Amino acid sequence: MPLSPSRRLAASALAAAAGLLAALLLLPGCGDRARAATPAAGPDPAVPVRAEPVARGPVARPVRATGAVAAKREYALAFRTGGILAEVRVEAGERVRRGQVLASLDATDVAQGARQATEAAAKARRDLERARALSAGGSLPPAALQDLETAAAVAEAQARSVEFTLRHTTLVAPEDGWVDRRLAEPGEVVGAGRPIVQLSGTGRGFVVRAAVPERDILGLVPGLPATVTLDARPDLPLQGRVAEVARQASRGTATWQVEVAFDPAPLGAPLLAGLAARVAIDREVPAQGTVPLAALRDGDGESGAVFALEGDRARRVPVRIAFLAGDRAALSGGLDGVEKVVTDGADRLADGARVRLVP
Repeated sequence: MPLSPSRRLAASALAAAAGLLAALLLLPGCGDRARAATPAAGPDPAVPVRAEPVARGPVARPVRATGAVAAKREYALAFRTGGILAEVRVEAGERVRRGQVLASLDATDVAQGARQATEAAAKARRDLERARALSAGGSLPPAALQDLETAAAVAEAQARSVEFTLRHTTLVAPEDGWVDRRLAEPGEVVGAGRPIVQLSGTGRGFVVRAAVPERDILGLVPGLPATVTLDARPDLPLQGRVAEVARQASRGTATWQVEVAFDPAPLGAPLLAGLAARVAIDREVPAQGTVPLAALRDGDGESGAVFALEGDRARRVPVRIAFLAGDRAALSGGLDGVEKVVTDGADRLADGARVRLVP
């Protein structure tokens, strides 16, 4: 359908304006001014972050282990000679005092042997006295006198040995404590060295004997502070110290026994051997430094990265992880020259990103 005169006039005007604009853009400088009128992209925005300084020096890393309570001194009491067990005067769990009689052998045979040895020693002394009188008068050769002197000395030694054995046909408590086990009954024939009573002494206090694995044993020495927590009283930690560290691993376990001495007085109740306990031994280990866990990126247990501040830029620094200590990571390498690391905002950074510190 043909255009009306007014529409033809409007179309002609638009065509003329378009041609004029194209001619202006072709003129020198006009294109540049048009491009200058278009807004340019601004600089990369700075990421707001917070940072914390790297903590240098040794790091506290307690050694934790489990064990059982025991008396420092434990005894398996036995007779030095065999015989018939005449009596056992104590029961398991009974408290005893130093010097208290615990058990005794039938000493009939030993007593007879003691009397025979005593009489033999007396006879040897009489023979020696007569020999010395004869020797003084020249009636006895010197060699015979020497033989009698030797025989008298041997008889005296045998008498003392038998008397010692007689005294030890009775078992006595070496110190205050309690009976853990009664291992024989009256009427039994027991051999020399067979344990009759197992005793725990209280004179040297109490310890927790714990097994420590190889990764933690180095650096543990007597005197280090420790905390003991009994499973029976988890609300009452007890202060202690390392008393002994084994110089050799326990057979078949690849662990070392460590004794932690402690004072049970705060418990307000008698302590029992065998109670389960946990120990935490204070120890410091070397590390290049520690950083908050929030600063650690891409960690896999052995390695990771942190963002260090360099002016208004963040630099990604690979690091080596030694261990985690609470809310911080102890690093063994990678912190050379790094003073501060980004914590809040580290998850939004890339290497070289612009940053802005906020309080």
